[in-house]
Order: sequence, then structure tokens, then C-alpha cells
Amino acid sequence: MNDPLAELLSSRVRAAVLTRFVADPAAASLTELARALDLSISSVQHECYKLERLGVLTGRREGGSRRYYLSRDSPLVEPLTALVRASRDSTVLLGEALRTVAGIERALLVPPAAEGVTYLVLIGEVALDELDGVAERTAALLTLPLDRLALAFYRPDDWRARIAEGHPLVQRLLAAPHVVLVGDDEP
Repeated sequence: MNDPLAELLSSRVRAAVLTRFVADPAAASLTELARALDLSISSVQHECYKLERLGVLTGRREGGSRRYYLSRDSPLVEPLTALVRASRDSTVLLGEALRTVAGIERALLVPPAAEGVTYLVLIGEVALDELDGVAERTAALLTLPLDRLALAFYRPDDWRARIAEGHPLVQRLLAAPHVVLVGDDEP
């Protein structure tokens, strides 16, 4: 007889797939998941099939690929989401979510200072229409009200120019304690 709990909790790859979908609930193909998780497609495929069989993921054929997303109808998704959030640091989840946004080269999180605002600094070539979604997802993952999150977005050349000219906000952001979510800690 099958034991769904044992199946859900017995694989690191399965945990990585679940973490990705909690961090970023957007549908993803096996190729996208494998690339984002730095795993083989066959490993990801095996786990996605198992999670689909358990009702946690739903797969849908789109063109030449099969895309997966969390099955919101499953009674397991809400408690699994809570378990993933409780067992993963929110900055880890946020890093996972930001790695799925095309064009982000670096992302820094600057915790609130005296004014009580958390800064999310994005550096890259990100489509401007994606920034609102990034801010909303960030606020949700950090359980912050959206008005307590400030998004600072720079294209790479602008970022380097602002550093070179000693721009006060950029200098303050770099000098403050921060967490590197994507990329490295080089200015």
C-alpha cells in the first residue's frame, strides 16, 4: 500500500522542486526546473511525475513541452507550502524566486534600517512590466506589507556608474548589512 507522507518526504530533489514552486508558483517545464535547480532533467521528471500522481502538481501539455504548476485543488498543497516556508529561510526562498526572473544578474536584500523599509536591489536587464510582480512576490515571501518594501532597480551600466560617482543611495545600500540573493557580493 502507498504511503503518501513517506513519498512526499523521502527525496531531496522532491524537496527542491516543492521549494521552487513555493518560491515561484509560475508554471515551469522540466527543462526550466532542471536548469533552475541545477539538476538533471531525468531526476526532475521522476519527481514531477510522482508529485503529479500524489496530486500536488498538475501537468499540462503546452506546445512541445509539459508544464507543471501547484495543484491548488489538492488538500496537500497548503500544508506543504507552510512546511516549506517553515523549514526554509525566507531569503533562500526569495533567492529561488528571483533566479527564475529573466535578466536578473544580482539581487541584494537590505534589511530595514531606521526608517523601517526593506530594500530589494535588482541589477540586470529585467523587463519593467515584471518589476511589480517581483515586488509583490518579495513582500509575500518576506511577509512584509508592500509599502515597507522599496525596490531599487538598476541596469548593470547604471549601477557601475552610480558606484563610480559615489551616488548616496547606492553607497548607503552597499555599506549597510545586506544579503546577496542572486549573483555575488562584488559591487
